Amino acid sequence: MCSNVKSFEVGLLVHPAVMFMNSNKSESNIRQIIQQNRQKCSLAGIALMNETIVNKGPNRDIDRDAVNMLINHLITGQYDTVVVENMADITADESDLEEFMYDAANIGVGFFELSTMQYHMYDTTKCSADNERPIWGGGKCC
Repeated sequence: MCSNVKSFEVGLLVHPAVMFMNSNKSESNIRQIIQQNRQKCSLAGIALMNETIVNKGPNRDIDRDAVNMLINHLITGQYDTVVVENMADITADESDLEEFMYDAANIGVGFFELSTMQYHMYDTTKCSADNERPIWGGGKCC
């Protein structure tokens, strides 16, 4: 991950979160996974809310509909955290992930990775050259 991403253990603060997951499992199995993840999240101070965005199928491209739905949820300001099993669930492309995390950080959103139980937040203070770029727009950091 880029050097601009800070990772740390979360503490007592409660972060309202939306979950994003890649799965082709049945709805009942997905519900069980969400319930198990809700317990893991609560131990880390993350309040996994009732909304979960499930990406079905093999596509891991950042431009897929599920990621666009996630962006629409984040823009509402209801959540300050996205919960994922692994950061690569969003996209396997490191530069696309970094761009996504940069845009999310600009609206106060971080990421909680269940596989590592770590909270990741992009450090926007290290990329002063891109400060004028619109959120969820083009441009590249680093």
